[in-house]
Amino acid sequence: MSTAFAAAIRERAQVALQALRAARQDGDAHAVLVAEGEWEDVRRLADAHAVSIQGAVEAVVAEAGGAGPAGEDVA
Repeated sequence: MSTAFAAAIRERAQVALQALRAARQDGDAHAVLVAEGEWEDVRRLADAHAVSIQGAVEAVVAEAGGAGPAGEDVA
């Protein structure tokens, strides 16, 4: 697998997680469902290709001040 492919998956994971957090913050139920679907898709894609997205998750968590993908505290 190419490094560019892995980087694209990580970037997609970061964007998906940011969208999920924003939708939850806004209280938009439809946007939450769409964002959850995208987040699940990118997690499965990363797993299928053995790409770690932990760094992307940590970047979003740090940006959000310690709250994880579902809004739970991970610090």
